Amino acid sequence: MENLRHPAVVLGVDGSLTGLAALRAAVAEARRRGLPLYAVRARTNGIPGIDQKAIRDAFLDALGAIPTDLEIHFEVVDGGVLRGITSSATHPGDLIVVGNSGRGLWHACWAGSVSRGCLRRARCAVLAVPAPKPAREARTRRRWHPRRRDLWDQFEHEILHDTAGTSGETRFP
Repeated sequence: MENLRHPAVVLGVDGSLTGLAALRAAVAEARRRGLPLYAVRARTNGIPGIDQKAIRDAFLDALGAIPTDLEIHFEVVDGGVLRGITSSATHPGDLIVVGNSGRGLWHACWAGSVSRGCLRRARCAVLAVPAPKPAREARTRRRWHPRRRDLWDQFEHEILHDTAGTSGETRFP
């Protein structure tokens, strides 16, 4: 990214739900600040054009179209997305936007975390966008231990259970 104009909004792009939420947040921040947006993706293979298409597809999935009111640059970097993002955002006025899966310390230790790496290495502000509700719900269903019931769900369950045996009158605990 030799021709990067500073300050800028730098975004790490992937096709996950968290990545799409980060893309929407990055576009909103670039509009609000009046800055160019640099969408960075790590090279996944040696086939030319695949990663550029993946960036375009992420914009289409997140927004329905590529915004025409912003200056947007697509960049594919070698050597990992973390290095590409942090080496691109060198100006103190830059903003890095990444998705945070929220999978926790155990996952970060084994698989790494781009958002934590950016927080450690960046020389500018970092916006870690939390995972949207569907991504969090999908993750909690896969856990080994049973999910704790939400208090409101527990309240409704108790009300339905208590009223099932009575003759039309509702009892509140």
